[in-house]
Amino acid sequence: MELLLVAVIVAGVIFAGSNGFHDAALTIGNAVVGRALNPKWALGLAVVFNFIGALLGEGIAIVVANQIVLFSGSADLILTCLLVAFVAATIWSLFTYFLALPVSSTHCLIGGLLGAGIVFGFSVNTGEAMDSVVWPLLLSPVLGFILAWALTLVLSKFLASVPPKPLFRGARMVDSVLTASLSLVHGVQDAQKVAALVMVGILAVEATPHDGLSIVEISWPVRLLIAAALALGTGLSGWRVVQTLSVRMVRLDPLKSAIADGAASILMYTAALVMRVPVSLTFVLGSSILGTQYAGRKGHARARYFLPMFGVWLLTIPAAALLALGLGGIVKAAAGI
Repeated sequence: MELLLVAVIVAGVIFAGSNGFHDAALTIGNAVVGRALNPKWALGLAVVFNFIGALLGEGIAIVVANQIVLFSGSADLILTCLLVAFVAATIWSLFTYFLALPVSSTHCLIGGLLGAGIVFGFSVNTGEAMDSVVWPLLLSPVLGFILAWALTLVLSKFLASVPPKPLFRGARMVDSVLTASLSLVHGVQDAQKVAALVMVGILAVEATPHDGLSIVEISWPVRLLIAAALALGTGLSGWRVVQTLSVRMVRLDPLKSAIADGAASILMYTAALVMRVPVSLTFVLGSSILGTQYAGRKGHARARYFLPMFGVWLLTIPAAALLALGLGGIVKAAAGI
């Protein structure tokens, strides 16, 4: 049992690291493309603020850990379920990264958790999962597009008389601040969900009987471990997905970069601090970038790049769930569960 718990913790750390590796460059991509920050400074900023954000935001994590899959029964079964969920989520996250496709680590984790929960016979709270997780994840990119479109329309007209040079200089200054803001809320949204599931595994070993396991808080050692993993992944972050979102898919000037980052920040903080629901930075930011392109007479988004993103947005939860179902089936057959 102890070895299985160690495996769950290691898998959680790896998933958190892959989250930072895959997603973190997105928080700084617009600022780098818009020349608000140079890549090294921007990445350092992302590492620091992702780490700080990862220590905050427990409310979302408790929802994910307690209200989607209702864990009960033996510790070994709970730990095996968590391990399969983390492995499936990590595989799908890295698979999409090497295809240079933006993906939501939250979508990956929720899909993996649902699939693993089903295959190992745990009760899945379908209604709560839809209301508190799936609908916010699916609807938030739509809101990101609308908000960025509206802000671009209004600000473009309001600032039409400002010469480009001072306008872009001011936009770059604003975007520098927004980069830190996005990195902070990325940590708030993403890290604590992983930490909460690791806590479920720890409590499964420590608490008996297991007739309805739930957590009320996340211990600080677990918070710090997952925060460090996210920060390390951020520091090692690659630029493949940024090239897709901020360069190939659209043409961004400094003003539109700042507007997209601002719209994404507004929605991410509203979801984290007001509504306490999980949303995806990847897809909220991606849709906000698209929204800036359609506020004028003609959009400059390239369909061959944003249509695959749209497909991944729809398919990641079921794909990760199916992957977890397959992995879980193999584990059950091998272990005779």
